[in-house]
Amino acid sequence: MDTSAWVDFLNGHPSAQRAALARLIAEEQDLCTCGVIVAEVFQGLRRERGLAELRELFRSLTFLEASGIDLHLRAADVYRTLRRQGYTVRSTIDCLIAILAEENGCAVLARDRDLETLLGSGLLQARLLPVGSHPRE
Repeated sequence: MDTSAWVDFLNGHPSAQRAALARLIAEEQDLCTCGVIVAEVFQGLRRERGLAELRELFRSLTFLEASGIDLHLRAADVYRTLRRQGYTVRSTIDCLIAILAEENGCAVLARDRDLETLLGSGLLQARLLPVGSHPRE
């Protein structure tokens, strides 16, 4: 789950991604996260209410970590390839999330144009999670 889906969920923003994330949590699906998403979500929190519960929820998620430097080199390669094709991804973090998803066979739930570009480019095996489906189909 990308930060964008978590922000929609936590702020009650009426998006398809928020609804999908709420359903996946309710169904106790295997959800994944990574360090940069955890950092982004928690640094953006403005209130303390519910913080302990949210920390426990995140601790229950499958935590993905880079297997080594090659993952970061691949993220840079994908970024450069897209830039040569005329697409500039605005966030290195999105490149890393996409590569982590590819490495771990995960789909990504996001409302983010850079992730849409990355995952729709054909350069990666990972894909966006179609809203209304399950994470590892």
